[in-house]
Amino acid sequence: MTTDAGQVPATPLYTITLTGSGVSIDGEPVGVPSGDLPAARLAALAEIRVRAALRGRPVRVTAKEPDGSAWPLVVDPDGHVTTLSVPHPVVPAAARPADGSGQSAVPSVPEPAVMWGAPLPAIHQEAWGRLLAAHGAGDTTTAIALAERTEAALEAEYGPLHPYTVQVLSARAWLVLGRRDDLSATVRLLVRTALRRRRAGAEPRSETAQVAGNAHAAWRSLAATDPRRALELSGPLTDMLGELGWSGHTQDVARWVEKTTPRFTLPQDPASPEGRT
Repeated sequence: MTTDAGQVPATPLYTITLTGSGVSIDGEPVGVPSGDLPAARLAALAEIRVRAALRGRPVRVTAKEPDGSAWPLVVDPDGHVTTLSVPHPVVPAAARPADGSGQSAVPSVPEPAVMWGAPLPAIHQEAWGRLLAAHGAGDTTTAIALAERTEAALEAEYGPLHPYTVQVLSARAWLVLGRRDDLSATVRLLVRTALRRRRAGAEPRSETAQVAGNAHAAWRSLAATDPRRALELSGPLTDMLGELGWSGHTQDVARWVEKTTPRFTLPQDPASPEGRT
């Protein structure tokens, strides 16, 4: 797809931030192995491509590198990335529409607040019903796929921290936890869910605590079977536990990392200056 950047609406404008420990989109962590910058870039751009596809048009992105440089990009629904030679247009905060349509904001009657646990909008009820039916029939794979699809649609419509979106994300995390066929993916999803619930102020808070506890328990199971992968996920896990104020669990992970890391440290080359005695 060939994109005319001048025709791409100014909003939404997503921000990809790369650091030595991972990558985030608008502050939301993207699960990738720590320190693998090429994989982090690809994972973040893949997530942006999905958001562009849900909108049916290209979207704007600012990609911030670990060295502090920033690049204005446009990402098409097919994944094509265009690097712009000029910065993105600046849109005054008062003129930014909540739906990211790029049109001028029009005063409207505010929607009533949605209570946590409220039924999904009617347009999503059929998918939710199919999800529940699939789960009841033991077809977890279909239930997870429906949850992921519904969550993506709700995020595009309402945003990542809306009760509807968080509700379906939480359901997907619970379904994936029950399957436990890919512990590393399970840990990443549980960490993401716990952080999303906390930042959204999701109720009940006990459920957020349960998700965080499940993330730690799943990581512990991963540590017993695949310690190298557990090391890669220890950073995002401790960040999440620290944000929730779980110092005891954070210390548990830190002790395990301190004990395990030497096993994966390559021996020094005797011919190198550091290896000579």
